[in-house]
Amino acid sequence: MIPKAGFANRLPGSHCFAIRANACVGKSFNALEQSPPSLHFLVASMTDFSLEIQIDTAGLQTIANAGMSVAILVPQAQAAYQIVALQTSASSTIHIDWSDANSIYVSVYDLQAYAIPMISTSQAALPGQVFTYDGAAISQTGSTSLPGTLQLTNSSGGTVTSGLSQVFTVNGQAQPEAITTASSILNNGLGSFQFSNQILLTLLGGAQTGMAVPSQVIPGIQSKQKRKRSVPQISVQPPLILDFTSSNATQTVHFNDLNNQFINGALP
Repeated sequence: MIPKAGFANRLPGSHCFAIRANACVGKSFNALEQSPPSLHFLVASMTDFSLEIQIDTAGLQTIANAGMSVAILVPQAQAAYQIVALQTSASSTIHIDWSDANSIYVSVYDLQAYAIPMISTSQAALPGQVFTYDGAAISQTGSTSLPGTLQLTNSSGGTVTSGLSQVFTVNGQAQPEAITTASSILNNGLGSFQFSNQILLTLLGGAQTGMAVPSQVIPGIQSKQKRKRSVPQISVQPPLILDFTSSNATQTVHFNDLNNQFINGALP
């Protein structure tokens, strides 16, 4: 994988992330005085999210027998593909943490069914920003008034895959930067990406982290593209869709042994 450019790093003792070591990113920000004049800082208000997944002994056995694992996707409305953002082995208690900090990434890998596009370069990003990819790096070049949206112009000379990415933590262990949404952008094309704090929790069999899963394979997910139906290459349990907000930032779910699906609430 090509080293990431401008990846966001958390500042010690804060809920801010530094862009190229001299800025904080988040949902909202205010400019501070420059000191020294060569540095410019932005204050970010971040929201941290936490999901606890509980699975009893019978559920663990059921999942193991099916050869499946716990997976999280960030649903992309009307998209041709949904990306497996996170995948982890089932255990009695799984703690997954993340924040609403996102990055815009570019991949030179083609976006196609069951492929795994790898991040070539990424840049910490905020809603309202417009970026340009020149074939080597992503740079901010403007702004948009579209709510909760960022955009990227592809000036690389060829088609690229782009979208949003973020970092998840599983049981206290930070995972590699994960692609959460993906679209193909033609040369000189403009991609628009919606920020979302909604996640899709499911069980997957035969999948890998980062895999582009055709939307039609996932129960309850619709695609705007009409694609020829084929035999799915992976198995998917009906998902549980969870909405996270600043007032609903910590949630607990459990695996229901009766219908073999995740449902809201702790184990009885």
